[in-house]
Amino acid sequence: MIKVGDTVRYLNAVGGGVVKKIEGKVAYVDDDGFETPILVNELVVVLPAGHEKKTGGPNLFFDQKAFDAAKNRPSQTSSQTNPTPINTPTPQPEKVVETGYGDKLNISLAFEPISIRDLSKSDFNAILVNDSNYFLFFSFLRRNADERGWHTVYAGEVAPNELIDVAVIRHGELNDYEKIAVQYLAYKKEKEFEMKPAATISRRLDLSKFFKLHCFRPGVYFESPVMEIPFVKDDRAQADMTSLVSDYAATLASARIKDTPAKKQPRGKEMNPHKLLPLIELDLHIDSLVDTTAGMENKDMLQLQLDTVRKIMKENSKRKGQKIVFIHGKGDGVLRKAVRDLLKKEYPACELQDASFQEYGFGATLVTIHS
Repeated sequence: MIKVGDTVRYLNAVGGGVVKKIEGKVAYVDDDGFETPILVNELVVVLPAGHEKKTGGPNLFFDQKAFDAAKNRPSQTSSQTNPTPINTPTPQPEKVVETGYGDKLNISLAFEPISIRDLSKSDFNAILVNDSNYFLFFSFLRRNADERGWHTVYAGEVAPNELIDVAVIRHGELNDYEKIAVQYLAYKKEKEFEMKPAATISRRLDLSKFFKLHCFRPGVYFESPVMEIPFVKDDRAQADMTSLVSDYAATLASARIKDTPAKKQPRGKEMNPHKLLPLIELDLHIDSLVDTTAGMENKDMLQLQLDTVRKIMKENSKRKGQKIVFIHGKGDGVLRKAVRDLLKKEYPACELQDASFQEYGFGATLVTIHS
């Protein structure tokens, strides 16, 4: 969401500046002293208001006009043996403020509706979050419709502990983003660092969630409602739940989703460095877990749903204060009872209650981890 004071660039033209005011869907951008009216959805935030970099000199931005002029500048001839010296300050390297937990990569994609009040027609901003002390060379990709290749949506660099807009997804283009991927290479500048493996991580999006208001909420990185999709968490690539459960349906002989052992945390250190733990929301409706229920009996579906609950609880059982919403629906109450019985038996220290009626009706259970 673009705000007054944000430094922006134009999405479909050269230039940009600082947003001076916003009237409805039009922002007025200070571009070389002129307030230029531009549609909000035609702007990309370069630097959010209040996040100006603290350096020894003024904050410098890439100037497209100066760059183009420099490219067309005539080369210096031999007659210019003693050019007049110009007192141009030497650019200082950008100082990176590192966090205590940032040497582990945490990378997410967030989708922010431009019109939260009308999700049936809204476009979406796609934002990459780099919550680490590393610079990232990265690309954001989407699968081509023929499933034979990929299309690069955005490629560039993001600084440590920053976020960057990577796309404006038009409502009519949502189907093109059912399968997405992020490729990245992490590094630090002018200092020693631990090498991280370059990686490509793909995810399949549940596009139905883009039409559900309760799927968008403020989180760790955003005050406005967004849908956050984690790609890397504490150096570990996050598995695509859709792929996991599809494999489960295809191999019922395995019967269980295998848990990935959690890394042991050193004593005295917090399990999560963030002050605010984002709410975890999991839709247990079977059509949200598998692409098809062909070959599955009711008991198989219930077992899959309960194994999914176990997996999420195990991954978060040590995160004191973590809140998890399991959406089971009202129905005939079978799934709700089975989920609550499992939680009471295997996680008796956790607090159970009905989730927000306004957002979920009678169809969800809120779990709070206490130990």
